[in-house]
Amino acid sequence: MKTRHMIALLALFFVAKTLTATEIFVVNSVSQTLSRIDTENGSVNNSFALLGQSPNLMDMDEQHIYVVCSGDNAIQVLNRLTGAHIRYIPVAGSSNPYDVLKVGEHLYVSGLFTEKLYKISLQTNSVVASVNVGAGPQGLCSDGTRLFVCNTGGWSQNFANSSVSVIDLASFSVATTIPTWTNPQFAEVWDGYLHVSCTGNWSDIQGKMDIINLSTLTLEKRLDIGGNPGSLWINPNGIGYIGEGMSSALYSYDANTHTLLHGSANPLAYDASMVHGNSSMMALLKQNWTSASKVSVYGLDFSPLGSYDVGISSSDLMVAPELSSIQDEVYATPAAQVYPNPLRRGSRLNLKQIADDNSLFQLFNIKGQLVQTHTLAKGENSLGLGALPAGIYLYRIGENSKAESGKLMILD
Repeated sequence: MKTRHMIALLALFFVAKTLTATEIFVVNSVSQTLSRIDTENGSVNNSFALLGQSPNLMDMDEQHIYVVCSGDNAIQVLNRLTGAHIRYIPVAGSSNPYDVLKVGEHLYVSGLFTEKLYKISLQTNSVVASVNVGAGPQGLCSDGTRLFVCNTGGWSQNFANSSVSVIDLASFSVATTIPTWTNPQFAEVWDGYLHVSCTGNWSDIQGKMDIINLSTLTLEKRLDIGGNPGSLWINPNGIGYIGEGMSSALYSYDANTHTLLHGSANPLAYDASMVHGNSSMMALLKQNWTSASKVSVYGLDFSPLGSYDVGISSSDLMVAPELSSIQDEVYATPAAQVYPNPLRRGSRLNLKQIADDNSLFQLFNIKGQLVQTHTLAKGENSLGLGALPAGIYLYRIGENSKAESGKLMILD
């Protein structure tokens, strides 16, 4: 068992080192292609992969890209390095799958028409379970032990009874359902809160941002964004950017203080329906229905880095994590170390060489997405991470230039 673990980990690191640090992938719904942008050399391949019917949202890991093909009621699995088609994984007939999220060795898929969340095993490449959620489920996100499903309420019902279903991943059951503002479509976990972008009804009900306390599972604050807010991304500094569903503006707020910065009354002068980024850049997607959509890339200070034409009616984009820089960070021996490492699921993590003052402990998955945040009191030297899925994680202790980083392996 130990030998197989080590072989798997070495293989993962080999794959990670072969990936570029500046990839951006774009799903082109009408063109039925996946675009790959390399911002390092300025190239764009708008036929990196051929996609199935009505491709929608996607997720990725170190080796694969998972694309929802709503018209095929399936998930298309692609080779992340070459774009080659590997397989289709059927979801359910007439389910119209909408979003996909990989957690551990499973994919989770929202069924827009069946009002279900599906669990797909990546060992058998088949649906192994499903659970009823709310009407019109779309966007998904997770904190590692729970999964959050945005239930829009459905267009035919004018998005009535909008909510978020909280799924306990261990039992794969609905733990609770939280009412939200009208038409929640996208969500992100940040600093102990669930941030939910609610689009409104595209007419007389304006959009808002619901911020839910994950300790109490209650609404903490509701921000009056206005307009039709959609895709949400929170940068490493805690500034949240929200695309406008009509691709005509960009909104922002402070995810740390829950303060609105730019709503529909004073939007940022950028056109974006989707937004995503990593620790050094952000990409904005302007969706065009009958002509080439456009991806504009900026530094975190909005310094322009490039602009690219992609396919028609692009529905999703993802900026790949800076894997090469992550590897440099991981292989360095940090001053703030953790043990045991590897760590068994459910065990407490111990820390040494921690500063005397309060410190911030952050845990990221290999894609660079924030998984957990802990504030360490003065003298505190251990913490519980819960039953996180087995895998490789990155940790950071401290803030700004004083932060120390390293790699943490979690085993079953």
